[in-house]
Amino acid sequence: MTPLDKNEALDRHALVMACWLAVALPAAILFEYGFGRGGTTYILAGFAAILSGFVAHVIANVVYGTGFSPRELGLGLVIYGLALVLFVVLSLVSASFAAHNFLPLSIGFIATGAVVVFYLITRYGARQAFEAFDVVRDFRSNGRDSRRQPGDLL
Repeated sequence: MTPLDKNEALDRHALVMACWLAVALPAAILFEYGFGRGGTTYILAGFAAILSGFVAHVIANVVYGTGFSPRELGLGLVIYGLALVLFVVLSLVSASFAAHNFLPLSIGFIATGAVVVFYLITRYGARQAFEAFDVVRDFRSNGRDSRRQPGDLL
């Protein structure tokens, strides 16, 4: 992968934003209606819209020969994590929310996670995808004894 010049990076950013904005409004409408009177079908359709945005982002990355930027990864992980926390809290606090939405939201979150893991494995392979998240390996000592020595700070 060659680094993009300034104009190519700006074009890629505009394409990615257009892809996500095109699915954000339909996904929000589907979720809002699904949590109200629509039910399971509309909630799952909202997750399908989000997954179509992810696929469009992957296609944009392939077209430009790039991967996800660290900011894009961070934003995606924060949004996914906050949505999971909100789902768990609302399921614990509101019995009616849990009764109507637990199954479709669980299916949606599991499917979203599975799609991301599938992408990582097909793009990088199982070993390289695992090594990207294996931060313990980064802190191992290089060739010396990893046990603490007298006089070591913490």
